[in-house]
Amino acid sequence: MMARRVRRLAVIVVVLLLAGAVALVLATRPKLDDARSKVDRTWAPLRAPLDARYERLAAANVELAAAGGGARDVSRALGLYLARWDRLRRAKDQDADAYAEAQTADQLEGLATRLQAIVLSSDRLKGVDALNQAIAGFEGTAPPLPAIKTYNDAARSYEDDRNGLLRSPVASLFGYDSRPQLLLSG
Repeated sequence: MMARRVRRLAVIVVVLLLAGAVALVLATRPKLDDARSKVDRTWAPLRAPLDARYERLAAANVELAAAGGGARDVSRALGLYLARWDRLRRAKDQDADAYAEAQTADQLEGLATRLQAIVLSSDRLKGVDALNQAIAGFEGTAPPLPAIKTYNDAARSYEDDRNGLLRSPVASLFGYDSRPQLLLSG
């Protein structure tokens, strides 16, 4: 008699847990979808300015190679990530992979910081005018700050939603990947 009550209670608890999990998923996914879509929409205005910026970064990388720094790890890595950016950027705005572009931009900004540090720490490279002009051209080409702020605010809000106590398991289960903030080098 007691065993039957325990089994019934166990069944009721399992049914309630399943119903709660379904309700959590149904309540959470739309909010996560909306937040991720907002991040993607706010990324779109950054694509063209970043494209111009990374063309200048490519020119700085060419000048680094011409100055004898082409064998450095940063130069090789820049070549790879610039090629990736170029492939990603060819997609039309509606087909863009904002997640991959944001990750690539994040990597490029980090590599640009490394390139600038290498040039500043080398007396030989500091004296190469074409390289310094290319770096200055890169530094002078930045997306509009309000667009960066709008994107970063949306990315931060999405991350807060995605990492919430109840939403985190749903985000992990359904593939709501992280979105990096855009931090410009320099």
